[in-house]
Amino acid sequence: MRLPLAPMAVYCMLQENITGLALASALALVLEATDLLDGWVARRYGVVTNFGKLFDPFSDAFCRYTLFLVFYAIDVAALWMIIAIFYRDATISFLRTVAATKNIVIHARTSGKFKAIVQGVGTQVIMLTLLLGQMEAVPAWTADVPQHTMTLVTIVTLASLFDYLYGNRDILAEAWSEEPA
Repeated sequence: MRLPLAPMAVYCMLQENITGLALASALALVLEATDLLDGWVARRYGVVTNFGKLFDPFSDAFCRYTLFLVFYAIDVAALWMIIAIFYRDATISFLRTVAATKNIVIHARTSGKFKAIVQGVGTQVIMLTLLLGQMEAVPAWTADVPQHTMTLVTIVTLASLFDYLYGNRDILAEAWSEEPA
């Protein structure tokens, strides 16, 4: 259900009016709330699956990355930030694939969970700041809050990448040195 909501949020944001921004903010909040609910339900009722362990981070990346792209389109995020976030997610996906060839499922690391929280909260801060800015309900100094928030999001995202690579270096080393079949 979450996957189509992200493009809908982008469409609303690109309307460049207060109604579109309010709808986009609401959709972004629903994206984060359903992510939390999905994880809670899976753990609470013991329906955690290997598919879910892979699909959940994919859904998270799909939804957040979609929003980050629109932040770039409206000059809230710099291109290097979007590239860094993309490279992190692509690298972790590759790492999970390499591990899967060895019948290993890489679980979310603490840094990955922290990254998800920072990205989720950061997205909400950005959306709220933009919305309040449209309503002229915030002081002028808050105009830089979205860019500073994206900088923090990007730094935390990159830190998570390095933690995943370091924490799974044995899997990568084994795969790298594997002899051809």
